[in-house]
Amino acid sequence: MKKLLIFFILIFFPLLAGAQVAQKKAVYFYSETCPHCVRVNEYFQNNGLYDKYDIKKIEASDSQNFDLLNQYFDAYGVKAESRGYPVVFFDTKVIIGDQPIINNFVGEIEKVGATEFPTPETIKAALGEPAVPQDNAQPPANSIPIPLLIGAALADALNPCALAVLILLLATVMAAKGKNKALLSGLAFSFAIFSSYMMMGLGLYTAITAFSLPHYFSLVVAILAIVIGLANLKDVIWYGKVFIMEVPLSWRPKMQSILKKVTGPLGALGAGYLVSLFLVPCASGPYIVLLGKLAEKVSVTKTIPLLILYNLVFVLPMVIITLAMYFGSTRMGKLEEWRKNNLRLLHAITAGLMLFIGGYLLYYLK
Repeated sequence: MKKLLIFFILIFFPLLAGAQVAQKKAVYFYSETCPHCVRVNEYFQNNGLYDKYDIKKIEASDSQNFDLLNQYFDAYGVKAESRGYPVVFFDTKVIIGDQPIINNFVGEIEKVGATEFPTPETIKAALGEPAVPQDNAQPPANSIPIPLLIGAALADALNPCALAVLILLLATVMAAKGKNKALLSGLAFSFAIFSSYMMMGLGLYTAITAFSLPHYFSLVVAILAIVIGLANLKDVIWYGKVFIMEVPLSWRPKMQSILKKVTGPLGALGAGYLVSLFLVPCASGPYIVLLGKLAEKVSVTKTIPLLILYNLVFVLPMVIITLAMYFGSTRMGKLEEWRKNNLRLLHAITAGLMLFIGGYLLYYLK
């Protein structure tokens, strides 16, 4: 009996071991704070892929692991702007991004998956030279087109209420303290709006990603962009009817009283932070649309410079008006008159930009 048992062990153990070795392998880089990685992990778990395949999970936030991740990217010749996680590596294939992984993982591991974990060295040996990943391995959802970002920022910047606030501030300070104080006050006010919107943007981005909401925001932000565009179009045709896409009329006396008390740069800085709250209903729609797409598509390290660019464009007209007042002969009264006479034009520009953005987002909805 013992001999028979030994015989079966000698015959079947190597077969079982061989079957275990033959299990196809892949290397998966992720981050604990990445909502896209959460989706991939749920996909792997719900479909039993961790049991079916040997998937090596590596948390990429650690500096050593991050360096290792870049070695893998280097082996494939992936450009710096296209790198990110979640990402899965095979011997001759890389898939970047949650949806590409979900759509293509099983097919690719069955086709190219190896029985040994790929390393940067084995990848280079297999490829012969660095190769750019195929289309389905590119991370199209890992960035936001810069023209889209600038378009949303311009739609925000050209909002009539944001310009009205600055004009009132400059006129008040110039009348009380002259051009020099008005220049410093205008720049301080612009900086306050910039920094306030940066903080609000980072806060909203963090909230969306913390609750893993980006996946549901994709359609919502596209619809929101179209709604904002249509609301501004309403102000082109029926200005003042039902509602206006500006600071609510009931809020304006309080906002004006705050601005009229400003007599210098320090006061302008404080007023900027307070007034930024009044601007939220009329000048935050495009910002929310952009933040929804950033939270869905872009990591926090790439989000910060994009938010900086957005808010620089947002305050640019404020800075230009301030400088025009100081260096030129521009009078605030004439500028305010021009603004009032061109309210429909400003709303039309905003409407066009937001409808374009909404249509773009719906067309490229993933």
